[in-house]
Amino acid sequence: MHGTVQDGIDSILVVGLDNRYQEVDTIFCQNGQFTWKYSPDTVTTLILFLPDGRHHPVFAEKDVESFITIPADTALFNVSGGYCNDSFQSFYLASQGDSTMEQAAARIDSFITRDPFSEVTPYLIYDNMVLKYHAQESSIEPLITRMSGNMQDAPYIVSLKNEFNRDIPGNIYMDNLFVRDSTGYKNEFSKVGGVTNHVLVLIWASWMGNAGLELRDTLNYLLDKYSERYFNVADVSIDVNKDLWMDAISSDTVSWISYNDPLGWESRLVRGANLQTVPAFLLFTSSKRLIYKTTSIEDLDKELDKTLSKVRNKDDAKRLTKDRPK
Repeated sequence: MHGTVQDGIDSILVVGLDNRYQEVDTIFCQNGQFTWKYSPDTVTTLILFLPDGRHHPVFAEKDVESFITIPADTALFNVSGGYCNDSFQSFYLASQGDSTMEQAAARIDSFITRDPFSEVTPYLIYDNMVLKYHAQESSIEPLITRMSGNMQDAPYIVSLKNEFNRDIPGNIYMDNLFVRDSTGYKNEFSKVGGVTNHVLVLIWASWMGNAGLELRDTLNYLLDKYSERYFNVADVSIDVNKDLWMDAISSDTVSWISYNDPLGWESRLVRGANLQTVPAFLLFTSSKRLIYKTTSIEDLDKELDKTLSKVRNKDDAKRLTKDRPK
């Protein structure tokens, strides 16, 4: 893949839409240009995340060279090379005037009618229906049923169908992932909050403005209220641009370490919990099994009171205090 970028962009994150590309890679740009090599066995949807929060797909096809032009600000991207990239670019340009979920769904429906076998369709559903409008099953299912049988079995579509009507995931453990602190250090999520406590994690982002910072202050209240329970707190921003996150927390006085997951909406915390919006609160056991999620502080307070165990003895109280933020 070859690309040109606006001045000021020196790196780009590459993630996959589904398990056909499970890595996270970084493209480094020099003098407004970059070259990145990846040789897939089958068509693979890659998503490029820019430092300013924008993202754009590139469809990697075997033995096909792709090209992308990344413009400044709100100008349009241009991607070419291979059938999938060309057909996506046509859809992308035609959809610029769409402003409602109904328009997006109608355009995707027409796209599927023209080519029910297209590998582009899962990304269109992800970006236009799930990410942009947080569409529910009732809006997405009709589109899926119009796809070919093979495409209904595409990894992302299978994952999406499994999430329909799923409020709380089953035995979903988030122990094997990393989040970064303000120094850039990768921290094991399994150790966040200590290894004996339930851990409440606020998922937020700087684009929420003061609302995000005010919710972080709520964690102080809960930490104090449940000071004699096996309980700790943390917050994780999903800002792709680390600088925006750092600016947002630069003057706060919270007592715990704040973390960032630069994968944004592709964060395993977001996808594993099937979050459709932020902010959201996630409650984990000490082994980092997700047991509760909510956007309501009142409901959360009730759940904590019902779920959290009281400290049993003085030795446990000392260990709890040691794990707590100073």
